[in-house]
Amino acid sequence: MIRYIVAFIIIANIFISQSVYARDKVVFFTEHYPPFQSQNHHGEFVGFAIDILHAAQPHLDFDIDIQLMPWSRAYYNAQQTPNTFIFSIANTDKRLAHFRWVGEFYTVQDMIYRKSNRPDIVLEKINDIDRYTLALLRSDAALNRLKLDGTHPNIYFVRSQTAALKMLQFDRVDLIYNNEIGFAEDIKKMGYTLNDFTAVLPVVNMPIGISTHKDTDEKLAEDMRQALHTLKQNGELAKITERWFAPRVIPLVTE
Repeated sequence: MIRYIVAFIIIANIFISQSVYARDKVVFFTEHYPPFQSQNHHGEFVGFAIDILHAAQPHLDFDIDIQLMPWSRAYYNAQQTPNTFIFSIANTDKRLAHFRWVGEFYTVQDMIYRKSNRPDIVLEKINDIDRYTLALLRSDAALNRLKLDGTHPNIYFVRSQTAALKMLQFDRVDLIYNNEIGFAEDIKKMGYTLNDFTAVLPVVNMPIGISTHKDTDEKLAEDMRQALHTLKQNGELAKITERWFAPRVIPLVTE
């Protein structure tokens, strides 16, 4: 009889311990977008933003569950599911209409690029691109930032940034538009040389970070917000940034 009582107490303690120490898992939707986030050949999540989430984990009351998928699906799922997060996402007016901003961890620079052997191409303001041909990823955001419409005679719309870069490399266009992180990754992917290209005009400085569903529980959102704040205050975010990116001075954008 005593043996059964002891066994019951042990089992009860196990269940009590599990209920006390169990933590909720919260989904963080994202896409494959190195160097911010990707999966290595072992299936492990790696990248700048991944390191930030790993550093934030000890400061959170929940466990981070990263789910990587195409951006359109990640965006849709995060938009439809309260108490989830999405990263690495730009802080734009259009996206703030669908999500609640949690916090930024980096600022990307959107630039117009030319070949380095084309010093004759000079841009001082956005409207100067009217004098040249431009390969552009078809998106409302890009058109809005460059103050263009979809019928501009000198614009060649492409399906991918690598397609635009290839057109520039083979002198089929004078200019392309990309952020400096994506541009550097595309250069590496295509096997080109970074020094063969020059950023000729900064367009916009875009905060990149984490957003959540508009109906996410405020305590959950604040928990994540405070974790990011802690990483900024204790210097951990700066250390992670130094590991992934070279020091730089963010240029002023030109209207």
